[in-house]
Amino acid sequence: MISRDAETFDGLGPDATLGEVLLALGGRLTRLQTELLAGLEQPLTIRQCRILSRVGAGHTSLTALCKLAHRNPSTMSESVDKLVNQGFLSRRPSATSRRTMQLELTTKGLDARDAARRALDKFAAELTAALAPEVRDELAPAFTRLYFGIQGHLDDQ
Repeated sequence: MISRDAETFDGLGPDATLGEVLLALGGRLTRLQTELLAGLEQPLTIRQCRILSRVGAGHTSLTALCKLAHRNPSTMSESVDKLVNQGFLSRRPSATSRRTMQLELTTKGLDARDAARRALDKFAAELTAALAPEVRDELAPAFTRLYFGIQGHLDDQ
């Protein structure tokens, strides 16, 4: 059970359900990722890191980014504008439609994305380093199913 006390909101008790543990764990992991990315030479937010990764993976239109992130265009546009102003992304007209702008990683954006990826890969490895290999082998498929199940709920909205 999660404590209802405001000072220990995510303090887990011995009767915590799996869902409660996952919610508390998600919050803790988000905080750690936020701190890790903020401490890089080129500090990033989690949202900025995701946008840089997605643009680098070929999702170069605002529409594609909105769909992937389940965000409205004004929210995504604000985030993209900030990345363009900081020199992480550039815009140019699409080759197929003059009305559509295509996003591209700049050298600075590529460097920041790669540094973030290395830091997050190291962090991910450290998270499970103390677990026995057979425990990791059991947890990975279960968490993967959970992740894609949650993704399905997002896609339905």
